[in-house]
Amino acid sequence: MRVTTIGYHLGGRLDLKLIKNSLTFRCVYADPTELIYETGEYSWFQVFDYGSVVFFGIEKTLQTDIITSIRRILNLEVNELESEETDIEMIADAPTKVLFDKIIVNHINVDVAKIVMLNIAQSVALDYYIDQTNILLEQTAFFGVELEEKGKFSIKGKALLKYIGKALNLKNRIARNLYIFDSPDITWNDQYLNDLHTQLNHELDIRIRYRSLQESLDIIQENLEIFKDINQHSHSSTLEWIIIILIAVEILNIFFGKLF
Repeated sequence: MRVTTIGYHLGGRLDLKLIKNSLTFRCVYADPTELIYETGEYSWFQVFDYGSVVFFGIEKTLQTDIITSIRRILNLEVNELESEETDIEMIADAPTKVLFDKIIVNHINVDVAKIVMLNIAQSVALDYYIDQTNILLEQTAFFGVELEEKGKFSIKGKALLKYIGKALNLKNRIARNLYIFDSPDITWNDQYLNDLHTQLNHELDIRIRYRSLQESLDIIQENLEIFKDINQHSHSSTLEWIIIILIAVEILNIFFGKLF
């Protein structure tokens, strides 16, 4: 038996309470951070509050209908989605094995599906935030090149502060949404599920990609702090020159007043 799992990221946090009250599928698990719905035998989909939706053994047409429903419920914009796909093959008595192009398990149930969907959800969310971070990194690098070539950069004042706020908000969203180091509760007392989770986490490079993401955000923040300091120094220098000019004008006024 072979089924496909595919995850999408909708680009922002999802109101699970509103989704749960609106979707008509059978909800088999719910907590404040995730919902699991069953649509048939060996078919589930999971919705995560940090924006990922993962389908396990569900045909494309129904996937599209479900995503359209969630977008309509939450008034989300229609845009291109990050996605990640993998196949699950069930072979009786086979050891758990996570390969590059498929996952081999010896049985399928909602707990196995949950572990697979969780890792796919985290992976596709990482892809989304890595893309967002790379955009900021490229823009920051552009200002660095400007500084090297011209001795100044084009972003200043309020625009610079808004740009710093954008970077900080992205970092805060990642910290709030990607709790990827927490193993799900169902793995604590089940060695099979724990092995599956560990292998998936390793194969998808979850921890490595997360560390790389954090390093990129740190680089952006360090650069922006330097830009802010340079901008403040430039602003202070401008104020000093204005004061000097005003004092010079006042001295000239006094001098000419006494002379004439």
